Amino acid sequence: MIQNRPVNINLLKIKLPLSAFLSITHRISGILIFFLVLPFSVFIFSELTLNQNSFDNFMTMYHTNLGIKFGCIGLILIFQYHIFTGIRHILMDFHILNETLSSSHKSAVITLVLFAVNALLTLLVML
Repeated sequence: MIQNRPVNINLLKIKLPLSAFLSITHRISGILIFFLVLPFSVFIFSELTLNQNSFDNFMTMYHTNLGIKFGCIGLILIFQYHIFTGIRHILMDFHILNETLSSSHKSAVITLVLFAVNALLTLLVML
């Protein structure tokens, strides 16, 4: 029996639709939240609430060290991206958004535009 299945699929040559790309990156951002955002958030929160000196020290380091500032902003943006794409998935699960290719593409574009605007506002506030 001859099987005409592809043996090795090159994922870099497959053109994913934008909605599939958002779905995959939503899952990746969920993994990053579990392994990066939550542990660092717990650590930062524990440092901020330890006492007044630790709060002052962290805020001084945040305002003087660009690595810490951009690290915190990056963690916030990962969480926000996950929220935006998660809302899109919920709207599709409850059939508020249609699951046709055109409406899925439009909702993906709207989600990315809203996230980009939110990311710019977050950067303006945090910097």
